[in-house]
Amino acid sequence: MKFFRGLIRWLTNFLLFLITISVVVTLFPYSFASFYDFPPSIPFSGNKLYNPYNSVSKETRFIKANFHAHSHAYSGVTDGHSTEQDLFLGYKSMNYDVIGISNYQTINSTFGSDSGYVPVYEHGYNLWKRHHVCIGAKEVTCWDYLLFQSIHQKQDMIFRLKPTIDVLAIAHPKFRNSFEPNDFTQLTDYDCIEVLNHYRTSESAWDSALSAGRSAWIIADDDSHNVKANGETGVCWTMIASKPNRSEIVEALKNGKSYGVEGKYGLNQNKLLSLKTDNLQCKITCESPADSIQFIGQKGQLKATDYKTKTSNYTFSQNDTYIRIKVFTNGSCMWLNPIFRTDNGAIISLHSTENLSKTWLWRIGWLLLWMSFIYSIYKKRKSHN
Repeated sequence: MKFFRGLIRWLTNFLLFLITISVVVTLFPYSFASFYDFPPSIPFSGNKLYNPYNSVSKETRFIKANFHAHSHAYSGVTDGHSTEQDLFLGYKSMNYDVIGISNYQTINSTFGSDSGYVPVYEHGYNLWKRHHVCIGAKEVTCWDYLLFQSIHQKQDMIFRLKPTIDVLAIAHPKFRNSFEPNDFTQLTDYDCIEVLNHYRTSESAWDSALSAGRSAWIIADDDSHNVKANGETGVCWTMIASKPNRSEIVEALKNGKSYGVEGKYGLNQNKLLSLKTDNLQCKITCESPADSIQFIGQKGQLKATDYKTKTSNYTFSQNDTYIRIKVFTNGSCMWLNPIFRTDNGAIISLHSTENLSKTWLWRIGWLLLWMSFIYSIYKKRKSHN
């Protein structure tokens, strides 16, 4: 009987030890979080337009890319059902130029010799799917905030990831509402938003960023976990005005020379030939007549629609701060990046800055908390002895 009481006591202490270690590991990163001052949410303004497609013509080559797909990894824990080979060949059969195998916290280089290879991975293992698509990754960042994330922790993760990658995209914001539309009125220093994903479409997040004067670009990805599954493979992809090499792909994504597509089997039902601007007027030309062409402005408001045409014009009104275009053709849709007002015709780059006083108050508070925690353990052990 004494043996069993001792065993139960040992197991209880061991369980308490495991719980303590888990709590410490989970909460420890919060001790080093920073606080930020965010640029004000001011809509785009100016009498000139930034047009990412100004250099695009009918001779421009667009390559097809998917940066977000999962193969079988971690013994199936992450729900990937395809081998790397099957995933790669599945996308090759649909004529993709860039095939990103973006397993969690792992850069896959199996097909590194492919001309369109770009190292990618999906960052994040927190509870609320606050993830990032890390494009052109140089190394894997293991830091994460596993439980709650305020706007400051979300911005902090952006700053921790940026030095290790070429292009940072916020992954599937609407999935579990991991990033609320209001977050994008404050967050800065990322490059793209994964607006199109087979799980969710995050259009309101994108318009929230653009309406707040943030120049965020679209990427579209399948986020496929099974390359043979209908409805999650070849349904969302990014067309990039670039040759299939890493440096040109990165430059094009950073400057918005790309667009997202919703469709089936990776088939382009239409193609952008040009989108020209003259003063405050823009003119789009497509390869074939579209069912409809929509012009969308501030806060996602539909401004105008043309039907059964392959060319369409729109002139910015006094209240238009940006215009983005959707082209519907035979059940597919092209989502173009925005044209927005500026003072000098250049990309607007906004940056958040660390608030040192709030940051150190936060960290000192956590230090005192950890010291009191350690002291309470010390007193308990001393009392027990």
